[in-house]
Amino acid sequence: MLEEFIHITEKANKPKEHSQQLPQPNPLQQYKEEHHKVLCINSNLAVDLPETDGLVMEPNVHPSQWMTYDGGQENDTDDRIFFHETSGHSDLSLRQCCAVESAARHNPDRPIQLFMRSPATCISDNSPSSLHSPSWLKVLSRYSNVAAVLLNEERYFAGTPLEDWYSKGVWRTSRFQIGHLSDYIRILSLYKGGGLYLDMDILTLRAFKGAMFRNCLVYENDAMDTIGNSVLHLERGHRLTSELIQLLSEEYDPEAYVYHGPDAIAEIMNRICKLVAGNPKSNECDNVRLLSHRHFHPVPAMFSHMLFQSNGNLSDVETLFHIKESFGLHLWNSISLREPMNVDNPNQIVAIIARQNCPLTVSRAADFKSL
Repeated sequence: MLEEFIHITEKANKPKEHSQQLPQPNPLQQYKEEHHKVLCINSNLAVDLPETDGLVMEPNVHPSQWMTYDGGQENDTDDRIFFHETSGHSDLSLRQCCAVESAARHNPDRPIQLFMRSPATCISDNSPSSLHSPSWLKVLSRYSNVAAVLLNEERYFAGTPLEDWYSKGVWRTSRFQIGHLSDYIRILSLYKGGGLYLDMDILTLRAFKGAMFRNCLVYENDAMDTIGNSVLHLERGHRLTSELIQLLSEEYDPEAYVYHGPDAIAEIMNRICKLVAGNPKSNECDNVRLLSHRHFHPVPAMFSHMLFQSNGNLSDVETLFHIKESFGLHLWNSISLREPMNVDNPNQIVAIIARQNCPLTVSRAADFKSL
């Protein structure tokens, strides 16, 4: 008993080792440490970090010679059509390239901007022989109205109401970080310069002409109870953009998947325009048009697989008619991403549409790693 008592007493009186509280890693600081000197182009190529919002990419030109880009410039007009590729893969799939080409082909009088996110890591190689000329860039450079911009992301957010959201870096810890960045940066681009935003799985079928494509939102279904954020046009300085920017800057939930996209739009439209879900006539904002789902979503998400059926679905006359009358076709990548696009198939609906609307992309289909 005495030995046990002495043992317990010695253990109790033994000085405790003071464990140091290790600081929690800051996601943004880690990002800065990796990117403070260079802007990654791909895993094997980088350039010195520009003091601008980005660089305009050109094939067969050394990246050190690329022109600079600053958001909000005079050429960022309300007429522009823009896309954001936020995965950081430094590449486009065939269907993504088709989306940009089809917009450029049908709207030759409008500037088309493709904003690319810099890869997370890379090996810096600035040798004169290092060029970046992927197939997608060669295709899109054939269109004089297209500019592919490699963004200096940190600077793009700097000085805006979303700088704090970006710089704190909480979004980098979210399992939805790519989706959340996409939701935020499209609204930021509207805030900076206005224009028509399109998701990278929207194929353009006709020119976007007329007043209906200005200051417009698009329903995603025939029930008219869901407004998507895959197609948006707002003029620079529009109140809706300002309200969205404020909401996104004040409320962020890393676990919420759609709140910062369609749900945020629904909340703002209900608050300032008195819009009731399912009743487009309740919209009291004269400067916000609500377009039918048939303009861009003629095929519902749940039936998107039919677009990729190898044996075709050409007997579905009603669906084919809706596609023909539409201005764009949403491929619903979130559901159909694993469905292959076979551009040589004479019966696959999406292949037929691709051959008609993005012929240069189709001609180089074999060069794309992802369809």
